[in-house]
Amino acid sequence: MHYHWRALLGILMLLCVMASQPLHAQTSEAIQVISSSARPDFPNEIVFALEATSSAAAISTVQLLYGPTRSEAALIVDLEPPAQPQVRLEHRLDTQVYYYPPGTEMSYRWLIRDADGNSIETPVQQFVYTDERFGWQERTVGEVTIFWYAGGDAFGDAVAGTVEQTLSNLSNTLKASLRAPVRIYIYASIPDMYSALQANSAEWIGGQANTGLGVIVAAIAPDNEREIRRMIPHELSHQVLHQHIENPYGNLPRWLDEGLAVHHQEVRDREYDQLLIEAAQENRLIPLEALASSFPADPDQAQLSYAQSRSIVEYILDTYGEEPLQTMIMAFAEATPVEEAVQSALGMSVDELDAAWRSELPAATMPAPDLSGPQVAPQDRFRDPPVLPVGAINPVPTPTPAPTTLGDRVAALPAWVTLGGSALFCLTGVVLLAVVLLVALRRIGVDKRN
Repeated sequence: MHYHWRALLGILMLLCVMASQPLHAQTSEAIQVISSSARPDFPNEIVFALEATSSAAAISTVQLLYGPTRSEAALIVDLEPPAQPQVRLEHRLDTQVYYYPPGTEMSYRWLIRDADGNSIETPVQQFVYTDERFGWQERTVGEVTIFWYAGGDAFGDAVAGTVEQTLSNLSNTLKASLRAPVRIYIYASIPDMYSALQANSAEWIGGQANTGLGVIVAAIAPDNEREIRRMIPHELSHQVLHQHIENPYGNLPRWLDEGLAVHHQEVRDREYDQLLIEAAQENRLIPLEALASSFPADPDQAQLSYAQSRSIVEYILDTYGEEPLQTMIMAFAEATPVEEAVQSALGMSVDELDAAWRSELPAATMPAPDLSGPQVAPQDRFRDPPVLPVGAINPVPTPTPAPTTLGDRVAALPAWVTLGGSALFCLTGVVLLAVVLLVALRRIGVDKRN
C-alpha cells in the first residue's frame, strides 16, 4: 500500500515538473531584462532603473520591490510603462522622506508582465546605501566593520580596541554576542553626523544605533579618546542585546536597554550621579513604568531618564548579581511581558522593583510637584457668552432662555405669525366697528330707504 502511494506521489511530482518546463521556457524567452541598476545618492535619493523588452507583446506591468536586506517585508512600487515592447523606467526614492541610515544593506527586484500574459521576476540584487560624501577608512573586528574619515590609523586602532573589549565584556555580563554583521560610521563632528540622520532628530543625540539594520552612527572627534570609550560600548550594547533577544512579538523595556548601554560604557557619566541625587531629593524621579517605552524629548528629562536607567540596572547587578539579569533577558527573548519577566527573574513586580531601588536613594526633602490639572469643570463655565475673534464665521449663538410669560411667548413667535395675527386682529376690529355703527344708526332712525 505504501509502495503505491509513493509511486503515485512520484508520478504527480514528475507531471508537475514536466508541466512547468514550457512555462519557464516561455517566460525566460519572451521577456528579457536589458539592464537593472540602483544608484544611491546619500542622503538625498536612490534611483532604481530598468530597461526590458518583450518579443511577444507590449509590456503592460512593471513592479519594483525593494527594502532593507534584513527586513522580511518588501515595499512595492507600481510603475506605469508605455504600451511598447521595450521600455525604460526609473523610480526615484526620496530618502529625505523614506529615511535609511548610511550603511544600510538594500535589496531589490522587478516583476514584469506583458499583454500576452508572459511574466518574469528578476533575481534579487543588493547594494549598500553608503555616504559617499566622505573618504572612509575601513577596519573589521569580528562581526563589526568600522568606517571613519578623520584621525588616520591611530584613530582606527583606538576604536578597534574598544570594540574588541566591549564585545568581550558583553559576552561575560550578558552571555550574548553578535549574530549578524554591524557597521559603525564615525563622523568627525556633530554637524557632519546630523547631516546623515533623519530630519528633525532630537538635538541631544550624540550617536544612534539602528538595531534592525545593524548600523551605528556616531559623532566622535579624532582626538577624543574619552568619547570613543563612552560612545562605542554604549551603541554596541544595543546591537548585541537586540540581536540576542530578537523575536517578532516583544522587545526590551527602554530602561533596561539604555541602562545596560550606559552601564557598559568604559567612561562613566559622572554628572548622572548628581542628577539622580537632586531628582530624588526634589521628588522628581520618573516612575519606572513610564520609562518602559520611550524617553522624554526634553533634554533635561532625557538625561534624568538615562541616569535612572543606569542606576536601576546597577542596583539589580549589585543586589542580585548577573544571573537574574541574564534570566530576565532570556525571558524577553521568549517575548515574555515586562511584568512577568521582572517577576520571574527578581521575584517582584515592576512597581516593587521601583520602590526597592528608590529606598536606596536620598530621601525626598520636598513634596512631589503637582502635575495634575483641574479634574472637574466649574459649574458656571457657560455663565458668560463666549468671546469670539473678530470676523468669526458662524459663531455659536448664545442659548435663549425658555419663555415664561404670555408676552414672552408672543415675542418668541416668528415674525410672519406676528404680522399675520396683527392684520387679522385689525380686520376683525374694523368689521365689528362697522356692525356696531350700522346698528346704532338704525336705532336712531337713520335709513336711506325712507
